[in-house]
Amino acid sequence: MVKYDKHSIMKILLNLTLTLFLAVANAQPDAKTDIIEEISNHIKAGQVKELSAFFDVTVELTIQERENSYSKAQAEIILKNFFNKYPAKSFKVMHRGSSEKGGKYLIGLFVSENDTDFRTSIVLLEKNGQYYIQQLRFE
Repeated sequence: MVKYDKHSIMKILLNLTLTLFLAVANAQPDAKTDIIEEISNHIKAGQVKELSAFFDVTVELTIQERENSYSKAQAEIILKNFFNKYPAKSFKVMHRGSSEKGGKYLIGLFVSENDTDFRTSIVLLEKNGQYYIQQLRFE
């Protein structure tokens, strides 16, 4: 049986703790889905509640030619009506990017089950370490 002194045990525990910390830290980015990908998946699935969780307090919402700023709750209702009228068939991100000030955006193509196409754009801004949808357009 191998015997360890206090110094050796502390060294082993420190190395084990450090290794575990680094493993968890490196796994974190893989575990967290990219915000653009996550939002895209909610659009593809027509998941209004999940999508609206990313809305800021007010959202500039454009659906076809109807454009206005709405509260988060109002925007959720309008978006729910949109997805009821145009159920999601597919959504493809055509372009994505970020601004120098930390904002993110995407441009995509939403296709409904009745084959109506909508050019879609989303602008997200970061507040307190979280990204929120400021603008959502289905045109």
